[in-house]
Amino acid sequence: MTPPNRIPPRPKAATLFMAAPVVFLGCLGLAVAILFVVTRYGDATAQGERVEIEFSGVCMADAAPLLSARADQIGMPASITGNTMTATLPNMENARILIPQLLITIGAFQADDSTGTTHLTNEQIDEVAIDLDESGMPVTYIKLNAGGRSIVKNASTETLLTPMVDGSSFSNVGMDELKDEPVIALHSGSGMTADRMKRAADLAIVLQHGPLPCPLRIVGVTAAPTAAE
Repeated sequence: MTPPNRIPPRPKAATLFMAAPVVFLGCLGLAVAILFVVTRYGDATAQGERVEIEFSGVCMADAAPLLSARADQIGMPASITGNTMTATLPNMENARILIPQLLITIGAFQADDSTGTTHLTNEQIDEVAIDLDESGMPVTYIKLNAGGRSIVKNASTETLLTPMVDGSSFSNVGMDELKDEPVIALHSGSGMTADRMKRAADLAIVLQHGPLPCPLRIVGVTAAPTAAE
């Protein structure tokens, strides 16, 4: 598909949420984004290698539903028994490495003021979306729920927040901005567009289905036995 020569300015970020949010998930760039557009409507189309992913962590029982939700939205038919997920990976390069690492990303969001006080967390997230900003670069947007809007409403307009995901910080946002429009933009940084899309997509999936209740690690990824075996 050939992109248009000029990307028109986007409206306010809040307009992204007037309809169903466009949430591109995964960490394999534009291809996974395209895959998600299809799988969002329930058509699981992953056609790559079928594998068993073994996880380790003290909260595995609680984490399993989140891992399944992430896999489903990537478009990976998956099931979890004990500490092992059996899944069909997307047919993409390095899927064996990238997809498991995406699944175990914690996805802990917080927005702190200059004193280190946390005002917003995952509990205040209503929806997550990804779209292009005015310059045509991918941005992950967080829409605050009623609880988040209440926090913003009662806060000083002079408060400046630093959004963070798993300890990585993003551009500051003022409470005055959030009072006008309860949407936080997490910009995808610098570099090639494909890399920026990858980062924006990663954020979307882990925030949509995070945070995991504890750190997990990957014990191993092996080919799943066939029916004949």
